[in-house]
Amino acid sequence: MNDSLARKQDAQLRATEQQLSTMLAVVLPRVASSGELLFFNTEFRPPDVERHWLPEEAEELLDLAQASVSLREELGQPALGSVGQLFLSACAEAANTSNANRRGPRQLATWLIGELAPSSDG
Repeated sequence: MNDSLARKQDAQLRATEQQLSTMLAVVLPRVASSGELLFFNTEFRPPDVERHWLPEEAEELLDLAQASVSLREELGQPALGSVGQLFLSACAEAANTSNANRRGPRQLATWLIGELAPSSDG
């Protein structure tokens, strides 16, 4: 990959992750309180969940998370622990209806808030 393309992709990754983080900072506290179905979307949705039940942000958050993980992979950067990977992980857990012990939207939102909070041990 040439330098110019790598710089462009790196800038795109930073912008994508910033937009994803900003949206999550607004939406997650609401979901932690309301329990709305934020973690369901076209890719992660049990068959008994109607699409019109989902919050309007669900698809945009999915798109941003998938784009950020893809960009990280293209750039050879680790995706594990990134904002995109964490969101996709929460979506996968929410949609895993075979797991009777999976966390609900309130618990997933609270967990994600904690995971995305700036670390104070530095």
